[in-house]
Amino acid sequence: MTQKVRLGVIGVGGMGGDHARQVLDGQIGRCELAAVCDADAGRLAGFAPELRFERADDLFASGRVDAVLIATPHFSHVPLGVAALAAGLHVLAEKPVAVHKADALRLLGAPLLAPAAEGLHSVELAN
Repeated sequence: MTQKVRLGVIGVGGMGGDHARQVLDGQIGRCELAAVCDADAGRLAGFAPELRFERADDLFASGRVDAVLIATPHFSHVPLGVAALAAGLHVLAEKPVAVHKADALRLLGAPLLAPAAEGLHSVELAN
């Protein structure tokens, strides 16, 4: 039996909402939607209550996800990604990954610095 990746989507107002629905609809093999997070509670209304988080830090600490897909405004990708990696999670980020090259490099280097990291935690850039 193949284990599914428990995915949390952060930012469900636009692209993130589309990604979350694709996972819910079974369009992404080996992946299950385990959580959604958005600071705007109204955007969470279309998802089951047990999946909803309004704070990313609460999602990271919940133990509900193996990975997060960050689909928030681009200026927040790096801080959210670094925090998720520090919590031992895998990270996928919508583009652009960062506003500045230095920030992108900080995110890409974060898995090497994450104290919770066991094994490889990766950063993927979604198309």
